[in-house]
Amino acid sequence: MPPKPAEEEEPEEPEEGSVPVPPCLAWTDLKKTDATEFVRLGTAEEAIQFVVEKFDLKDFESNAKSTILLDLYLWTLSFCKEAGLSEEKTSALFTIMKRLHEHSKDHDDVLSAFNLFKQMLLQHSLANTQGCVELYSPTEVKMITQFVHTTFLQHYRLYRFANTRDQEKDQFSTCLFVNTAPAPPPLLAGKVDEEKKAVQEQVAEEKPDDKEAKEEVAKEEKKVGRWG
Repeated sequence: MPPKPAEEEEPEEPEEGSVPVPPCLAWTDLKKTDATEFVRLGTAEEAIQFVVEKFDLKDFESNAKSTILLDLYLWTLSFCKEAGLSEEKTSALFTIMKRLHEHSKDHDDVLSAFNLFKQMLLQHSLANTQGCVELYSPTEVKMITQFVHTTFLQHYRLYRFANTRDQEKDQFSTCLFVNTAPAPPPLLAGKVDEEKKAVQEQVAEEKPDDKEAKEEVAKEEKKVGRWG
C-alpha cells in the first residue's frame, strides 16, 4: 500500500502591518512597528538616530545626498506625527514622498511630479473605485497636499539638482610647525632668594599680638591719610 503523501502545511499569515496589501502603499517602506516607534520618540536626536539606522544614512555628515534624504524623511515623519495620522496613513505617505523623490532623479518637470503625487494620493482617498482605497479623509487630503506643495514640490528643482549632480569636493593640505616649550630646569638647581627668606622667617617669628598691633597701626595710618 503506497504511503500517504505528506500534508502540506498552510503558510502562516504575515503579521499585521508588515506586508503591503495592494493597492495601498502602506507598509511598503515603513512597517507598523516602525511608525509606532517613531511616534514614541521624545527628542530630535532620537528621531535623527532612528531615520539614520532605519534607512542606512550613516554617512549623512559627509554625503550631501544622504543629508537631503535624512531631512526629507524627518520632515515627512514629523508632519505625520504632528498631524496625528495613524501608523497606516503615516506609512503610506512616507512611501508616496519616497517615490516622489525617486521620480525627481529622472524627470525635470515639476508638473509631472505633481501629477504623480495626485495620482498616488487619490489612490488612497477614493471609495468604491477600482484600484483605490479610502484611507485619507477630504480634510487630510487637503492638509497633505498643502504640506507636499510647500515642501517638496516648492523645492523640486533643488532636489532634482542634488540627485543628478555630483558634489564638488575641494581638498587642501598644509604642514603645521608647532613650537614646544623647553623642559624646565630641575628644582635642585634653583637659587634661594636670601632677602625674601629672611623676611619670611621674621614674619614667622612674630607673635600673634605683634601682628595684630601692626595691622591696627596700618589701619590708623590709612585713616589719617584720608583726613590729611
